[in-house]
Amino acid sequence: MILLNDGARLEESNLTMTTTEKTTDAPRRPLRVLIVEDSPPDAVLLARALERGGFEPICKRVDGREAMALALDKEDWDLILADHAMPSFSSTEALQMVKERGLDLPFIIVSGQIEEKTAVEAMRAGAHDYVMKDRLARLAPAVERELREAEVRRARSEYEEQLRQAQEELETRVQKRTADLNAAYLKLRKVIEERKRLENELLEIAENERRRIGFDLHDDLGQKLTGASLMVKGLEHKLAAGRHPCAGDAANIHALLNEIVSHTHNLAHNFGSLDMQGDDLSCVLLGLAENVKKMFEIPCRIDVEGEIPELPAQTVTQLYKIAQEAVSNAIKHGKARRVSIGLCQNGDNLIMMIKNDGVPFAPPADARDRMGLRIMNYRANTIGAALEIAPQRRGGAIVTCALPLKNVPLGTQNGAPQPRKKASRQSLRETVA
Repeated sequence: MILLNDGARLEESNLTMTTTEKTTDAPRRPLRVLIVEDSPPDAVLLARALERGGFEPICKRVDGREAMALALDKEDWDLILADHAMPSFSSTEALQMVKERGLDLPFIIVSGQIEEKTAVEAMRAGAHDYVMKDRLARLAPAVERELREAEVRRARSEYEEQLRQAQEELETRVQKRTADLNAAYLKLRKVIEERKRLENELLEIAENERRRIGFDLHDDLGQKLTGASLMVKGLEHKLAAGRHPCAGDAANIHALLNEIVSHTHNLAHNFGSLDMQGDDLSCVLLGLAENVKKMFEIPCRIDVEGEIPELPAQTVTQLYKIAQEAVSNAIKHGKARRVSIGLCQNGDNLIMMIKNDGVPFAPPADARDRMGLRIMNYRANTIGAALEIAPQRRGGAIVTCALPLKNVPLGTQNGAPQPRKKASRQSLRETVA
């Protein structure tokens, strides 16, 4: 069906274009065609050419800008056939209107006279093909080809749109998942920080309790034992003056009480003097070695090698108390007669080792089975260090504490970071005998 500009139909002989030309019953493909042509007979010829090619064209003819705009805005089309040159319109203008609306329709120029150069420029501008009016046998194959390519373009466009939507959906899901992970991370971080706070509080409570016990031993029990020792000493003198046979027993009791008083004083000092002096790890470990000699009367060697960095006070405190606990366990439980403390930097780790020559060490299946080992592990965890306790070949044990330095800030003085400090081998390598 072909309509003129004014909506009037062509004559009936022109409306049924191919009923006398083709009698085949093969199904035809419906095709909505917008024909930009100022000659109605030429438009009929184009429609007949399409019918001969196996299409069932539903055509509308326009020959001006306003009619073209109305047809593009109000209806859907499968194909546009445009004459190149008309009195008031052209294929170039028609093509520009199609592009302005973002329509991807096969656009074929059908003209009686067009130079090859002009046709090439039109195709560069967006036309898909051109056919001469005296060679309309090429029209149907050209339309068939452009319809296939338009279908491919539409399929590709739909695929790209689906891909874009999938990417947007994926990005949205990734952002949501990332937000969920960040929230979980922050929650876990708060839990870890709270756990560290509780561990530090627990350790502080334990230290305060040990200090209180030390004061009680010194100020209460120690004084009472000293008083009892003096009373027994007086009793010994009286018995000796009277040549009583129990004078020797009194002397033995006095000697035993003196040993108890001495041991009580040592315990009180051990419990009460837990606070170290200074924040230089090498120096406080040297002080620990001196205390070991003074309290337990055994040699304690300290060897510091390489450069030891300045550390935060909290880190120094925990390392010191790990060493103190290890030395105390070696003497009390391992019956060690010699202890050594080593300190060095190995790559990105600060290594502290405490060795003893006590009885063979049998590590428990779980460090939590022993309170001392549990506290040492707690202290190591609070500063991000790794603690390992293992037996030595010739008896005794070695306690190794490895502290990664990359996550440890340098020590500060007046708010300013301090550089790494090189240890003096002469002053820090000591044998306390």
